[in-house]
Amino acid sequence: MNITAFILFIFGLQAICLYVGGKSVKGLKNQEDYFLAGRGIRFFPLTMTFLATQVGGGLILGSANEAYQFGWWVLFYPLGAALGMILLGMGLGRRLAQFKVSTTAQIFEVAYRSPRLKKVASLLSILSLFMIFVAQIIASNKFMVSLGLDSPLVFLAFWGIVIFYTAAGGLKAVVATDIIQATFFVGAFLLCFGCALFSADISLGQIVDRGVQKDLFSFEPSKLYGWLLMPLLFMVIEQDMGQRCFAAESPQAVSRAALWAAGGTLMMSFIAVFFGVFAKSLAIEIPAGASVLMTVVTQTSSPVISAMIGCALLAAIVSTADSLINAIGSNLSQDFELKFLKRDNIRLSQALSAGIAIAGILFSFYFNNIVDVLIQSYELSVSCLFVPIFIALFKRKGDPLSAGLAVTFGALSFVLFKVVPNELPSEVISVLISLAGYYVGELVVWMRTQREEREKVRL
Repeated sequence: MNITAFILFIFGLQAICLYVGGKSVKGLKNQEDYFLAGRGIRFFPLTMTFLATQVGGGLILGSANEAYQFGWWVLFYPLGAALGMILLGMGLGRRLAQFKVSTTAQIFEVAYRSPRLKKVASLLSILSLFMIFVAQIIASNKFMVSLGLDSPLVFLAFWGIVIFYTAAGGLKAVVATDIIQATFFVGAFLLCFGCALFSADISLGQIVDRGVQKDLFSFEPSKLYGWLLMPLLFMVIEQDMGQRCFAAESPQAVSRAALWAAGGTLMMSFIAVFFGVFAKSLAIEIPAGASVLMTVVTQTSSPVISAMIGCALLAAIVSTADSLINAIGSNLSQDFELKFLKRDNIRLSQALSAGIAIAGILFSFYFNNIVDVLIQSYELSVSCLFVPIFIALFKRKGDPLSAGLAVTFGALSFVLFKVVPNELPSEVISVLISLAGYYVGELVVWMRTQREEREKVRL
């Protein structure tokens, strides 16, 4: 791989993003502009930012690494994200957009009239999003290792640029740079996929067939629940996707954009898993700690194409990471009474975003497996928040007791299944327990109402 070309690619692309992101700073007047882009994002930018948000380091690098071990079964992981976007496109996104809120946590205040639950939901959202952000940093670190580019100066300079334009321009900068980065990584991955098929000694049909052979790949059915269910359910409640629904110019734009982005996500996912299966089929040895995708690309293509793919991978990582930074900042500033942010001080919002990004880089040194970090982050929020938020999309007036019990039961089941190992699919059981908690609350509310009505009759 041509390291010089790679450095020129990444800093050239980020220079363009810095310019575009910097222009987004103009016109920022308040926190609605900063965190919701003035609620005016149109169809095409919305499609590209949906795609860029989902096609990140976890999906590309993580899927390729897992596919090297498990074969085509890993498609269930990105399929969950794609199906989640299809659900948004089929109507859930429109329902989210109809809530006149800034964060998904605020649904608890609107639908259940509970500011306390809003704060609990926001804290859970912040924790999950922060861990997903850390996973993107891990992905970038693995990427650097696979290239042999162990340069703290390059790493810090790269992320410094990303942090600067993300913190400066807010969601407007994120959406504008997502268009650039998504266009680049889609084009680069399609080019690399075509080159791999053209130069390979085996056909695509043979690669597909080998991807399910038991002598080459192992299979763990227990992983399918986490791969498929958690990303799918998380899509409905995650703040960065919800934030885009709230920022769209219309509910109709959300539906169309989500469906188009789902197709793009599936296409990128197939390419990522293909390279993992391709590497195993060719018996390519992957060095310890290295990226499967970058290793196989380096060995099967030219140095310049390898450099381009390397830049595309970083663009995919960044396009997810910057949206997470902004989403976490939105939760912190919109869901809590932070006195220093009450006057729509844009500079303080920018400083908050920068602090979140720096903290994520520091935390990334404590984790290693990208997909595991993502799944644990999804599972925590889904176990606690999916049931009450999903019900609120169809029942606008709920009882805070029901929502509170759903969150409590979900949290307890999540902790229980981590402490006590079992053979049951914990992801499914946790959601069902949360649902049971919701209906326990509904039963208590109904009994209380019946008792009050009888007392009125007696009076």
